[in-house]
Amino acid sequence: MKKHVCYNFIMEIIKIIIVQSLAVIAWVVLMMSYYRENTNKILVYQIIAATFYALHYLFLGAYSGFFICIFEAIRDFGYYKTNYDNYIFYFSIPVYIIISIFNYAKPIDILPAFCGITDSYFLTKEKRIVVLGAIISYTCWIIYDYSVGSYAGVITQIMLIISNFIILILGKKK
Repeated sequence: MKKHVCYNFIMEIIKIIIVQSLAVIAWVVLMMSYYRENTNKILVYQIIAATFYALHYLFLGAYSGFFICIFEAIRDFGYYKTNYDNYIFYFSIPVYIIISIFNYAKPIDILPAFCGITDSYFLTKEKRIVVLGAIISYTCWIIYDYSVGSYAGVITQIMLIISNFIILILGKKK
């Protein structure tokens, strides 16, 4: 009996490490995206990061975050492959609302959709505005991450905010 309890405990620790590591991997890729020289290169990295974040939320059972991240990867691919940024933005608003409705269990489940709409809007702008918009979005993701047990997500979102402030400050000096 003790061996079984110990085994389950160890497996649970391994699961926690793997799940939280997915957020760290996503963060590394996302942070690298903001150091790319144009919006299209930012988008490629953000598609990869959204995939890792989606897996992270899926394994946490945070389905609102999962579906929003999946849609964001698809949305970013649309931004990357076309020049219809405004159409994609306007199309994405009802999709975010639908995702929120179908995944609503508690008020916090609306927050990822708000973040997604914010991201969608700012991704139609030039790089400096994209970076500023990300700060707003990441601040909201911190609240969601904490509520769903994504502690690595909270830490990485804070680091992304700091990184983006640095980008904005260094960009002003140029």
